[in-house]
Amino acid sequence: MKRAVEFLRSVIPADPFQLFFLAGIVCLIVAHGGKWSLVKAGSVTGQSANWFGQLLQVSGPLFVYLIIFAGVAGYFVCFWPGRHPVRRILLWVLFPTLAGVGLMFGRLAYLSGSSSSVLESTSSVVADRIHRVQTILWELPGFQFSLVGVLLIAIFTSRLVFGISTLPLALPSFRTEAPESWRRVQLLIWFLVSLIFLPLALLSFLTIGIPLIATSRLPSFLNSDWFTRLSSIIEGAVVLGIALWIMGKDGRATARSSIRLPNLKWPLMAAAFPIGIDIFISFGQYALNRAQWAAGDFGRFEPPQLASYFNAPEVWLLLLFFGAFFEEVIFRGVLQTRFTRRYGLYRGIFLVGIVWAAFHFFSDFSFVRFTDQEALMKLSFRMFMGLALTFVLAWLTIRSESIIPAAIAHTLYNVLVFSPIGPPLAGKNVLRVALWAGLAYVLFRYWPVPSEIKLETVTTAESPEADTGDPCGTFDAGSES
Repeated sequence: MKRAVEFLRSVIPADPFQLFFLAGIVCLIVAHGGKWSLVKAGSVTGQSANWFGQLLQVSGPLFVYLIIFAGVAGYFVCFWPGRHPVRRILLWVLFPTLAGVGLMFGRLAYLSGSSSSVLESTSSVVADRIHRVQTILWELPGFQFSLVGVLLIAIFTSRLVFGISTLPLALPSFRTEAPESWRRVQLLIWFLVSLIFLPLALLSFLTIGIPLIATSRLPSFLNSDWFTRLSSIIEGAVVLGIALWIMGKDGRATARSSIRLPNLKWPLMAAAFPIGIDIFISFGQYALNRAQWAAGDFGRFEPPQLASYFNAPEVWLLLLFFGAFFEEVIFRGVLQTRFTRRYGLYRGIFLVGIVWAAFHFFSDFSFVRFTDQEALMKLSFRMFMGLALTFVLAWLTIRSESIIPAAIAHTLYNVLVFSPIGPPLAGKNVLRVALWAGLAYVLFRYWPVPSEIKLETVTTAESPEADTGDPCGTFDAGSES
C-alpha cells in the first residue's frame, strides 16, 4: 500500500492544485456533449416560432464552441502559461466559458418561454422565471459541467494570483530531455488532447460539406457501408501524419524504429490476450447459466447450449487494425519511448495511459446529450480502460521491440467490443477491462521487463545530451508565446 501511495504521488503534479485546473478543463471539454436545451430542435413553441427564435435554435452549437475554445486554451495554458498566466486564464478560458454559458442560457430562456400577458401578476412571472432557472441548472448537464469547470479553474486562479500555486504543469523531480525535443512532445500532447477534432472536421467538410453546398443534397456515397469503414482509416492516417510532422525528424525516426516484424510468438500472444479474455467471459456466462438451470429450471426448459455462447465476430471489423496501428505508432511508438526515458518505466507508461484516455474525451462526448451520471461513469471507465490496456500494450511493445503485437491486441479488443464472442451481459465491458488490468499485473509481476531494457531507458534519460539542468522536469515553455 505504501508503495502504491508513493507511486500515485509521483505522478501527481508537484503543485497538487494543478489538478483542479486540469479537472476544470476536462469539465469544459465534456460539457459540449451534454444536454443544453429543454426545447427539442425544430419544435415550435412560444417565442421560438418567430424569426429570432428560429435563428437561436440553429445557433446553439456556435455558442457551445466558445466553451470548446476555452477548454483548448486551458490545455494550452497548462503547457505555456507565459509571463502573465492569470491574464491568459481570464481572457482565454474564463471569459469565453462565461460568454458561452450566458448566451446558451439566454437562448434557452427565450426559446422555452412564452409571451407574457399584461393580466399576469409580476410575482407569478418572477416565480415562473425562477423555476425555469432552477430547471436549467439542475436538469441540463451542459450547464452543470461548464459551471463546475469555471468554479475549479477559479479556485486555482485565485491561488495563482496570491502566488500559492504555479504554472506550467510540472511533475516532481524527474529526468529531462533536450528542450526542443520535449517541446515537440508538448505540442503533440496538446494536439492529441485538444485539437484532434479539427482535422476530422476538415475531412468531413471536404467529403460532405462541399458536395452538399455544390449540389444541395447529400452525396450518395454516404449510404455506403464502406464509406464509414474507410473514413475512419483515412482519419487515422491524417492524425498520424500530423503527429509525425509535429515530432520532427527525431520523432519520425523513433516511429520507424518501432515498426518492425517481431518473432512470431509475440503476434500470437497478442492475439491470445483479447480472445482468451472474451472466451473466459463466455465460459463463465455458460457455467453460471447452466448452474442456474440445474438449480431451478431442470426438466422445465432446455438446458443452455454451449455453442450459443460463442459467435464469430464480423470479418469487416478487422479493418479496425489500421486505426489501432496508427494509434500505436503515436502512443506506444513515440510517446511511450519519450515518457519512459523522462519519467521511468512505470511512471512513463502510466502517464501515456492518461494521455491516451484524454485523447478520446472529445469523441466520447461529442454532442451526445448525456446525463451527468452517464458522463461521470464514461469518464471513469475511459480512464480505467486507458490505464489497464496501456500496461498490457506497453509490455507487448517493450518485450517484442515492436508495436505490431500491440496493434494486433488493440485491434482485437476493439473488434470484440463491437462484435463480442458471447451474448450480452450487464457490466461486460467493465469485467473485460478488469481482466485486462489483472493481466497487466500478472505480466509485470511474473514476466517483468528485462533489466537491460530498464538500464537502457535510464542511461538514455541521464545522458549528458539529455541533461538541461532542469531538476523539476516541467512541461514548461515559460516565455510569452
